[in-house]
Amino acid sequence: MEGAIRHPDVGEAWEYAVMVSITNDRGEEVTRQIVGVGAIPPGEQRKFTFSVEVYTPSGATEVTDD
Repeated sequence: MEGAIRHPDVGEAWEYAVMVSITNDRGEEVTRQIVGVGAIPPGEQRKFTFSVEVYTPSGATEVTDD
């Protein structure tokens, strides 16, 4: 999954964070992680990419949700 956020050319800088919430098959939240990233000055953009890696004893297999 990919996305972007853009701050308009006016106003103060925006503080932003990345939040990941994992739920089980009953919809119950198993864990939530929040990573403080920083600030976006007016007129700038930040792009992000999200992927999930599943590890097995024989190695890693990347699984992505588009």
